[in-house]
Amino acid sequence: MARPLTLTVTTEYEHCRLSSFLRRTLGAGTALLQTLKKDENAVLRNGVPSFLNVFVSAGDVITVQMPETFAECGREATVAPVDLGIGILYEDDDFAVMAKPAQMPVHPSRAHVYDTLANDFCFRRPGVVFRPLTRLDYDTSGLVLVAKNKLAAGIDRTGLTRIYYGVTDRPVPENGGVCRAPIARETEGQPKRCVRADGKPAVTHWRVIKRQGTHTLLRFRLETGRTHQIRVHCAAMGFPLCGDTLYGGSEGEIARQALHAAYLTFQNPISGKKNTVKAPWPEDMRRLLQKITEEA
Repeated sequence: MARPLTLTVTTEYEHCRLSSFLRRTLGAGTALLQTLKKDENAVLRNGVPSFLNVFVSAGDVITVQMPETFAECGREATVAPVDLGIGILYEDDDFAVMAKPAQMPVHPSRAHVYDTLANDFCFRRPGVVFRPLTRLDYDTSGLVLVAKNKLAAGIDRTGLTRIYYGVTDRPVPENGGVCRAPIARETEGQPKRCVRADGKPAVTHWRVIKRQGTHTLLRFRLETGRTHQIRVHCAAMGFPLCGDTLYGGSEGEIARQALHAAYLTFQNPISGKKNTVKAPWPEDMRRLLQKITEEA
């Protein structure tokens, strides 16, 4: 069902076109405005359906029905709703946060039709378009932020704070720093990435949380969000993550890269509310951390 949003026109927008008012106050883009135009009841001015090219006056009350579902967006549902037991950790009118387990894709594909995070979301919120704003590798566990409507999907992603934890069993000589190394696809058509001068800018802030025996627990904060960014940067700095065999990590202690998206902080641009969500530790990471604690 569409998410209703009510705004009152202030004097600074006197004699402004309604479309421009929505752009300037909500950050509504062309795609959203085009969707609103298709439904004559999607935008009301003082309770009456309105065209977007009319001029508004101070004191006008504008009500917008923000499209959420496939039908409201003029799209055909392509994701099968499947109860995979994931659930939603946090939710408001505009966003949902889910904790993705390892060995699960975010999106369906030919190889994964009914076992993705999108399937579980569509089961929890029937008909609502799945719009993930943060994405995780298949073998990385943790938090994924999902927008529930087109306006929320336009959030400035540079304002998100994403905190990850990882474990390596290689020496980490420094206590922390910032890795500013561009990332590119190593070979066209292959998933592996590498640090290369002609790659896309990538910035990872990192620091040591704990050293115990041969293991080190690391904390990461992403400034950019490139594919495999933390994994590539760790390998480039000489300490690939445990289990990350694609980038030279050791085998045996954990069956995937030891990387978990633990905290996510974001501000709802509509309500102004700031939220921080924490993901519980998955069992395999918990066992690895327990082993570190028990090391002599």
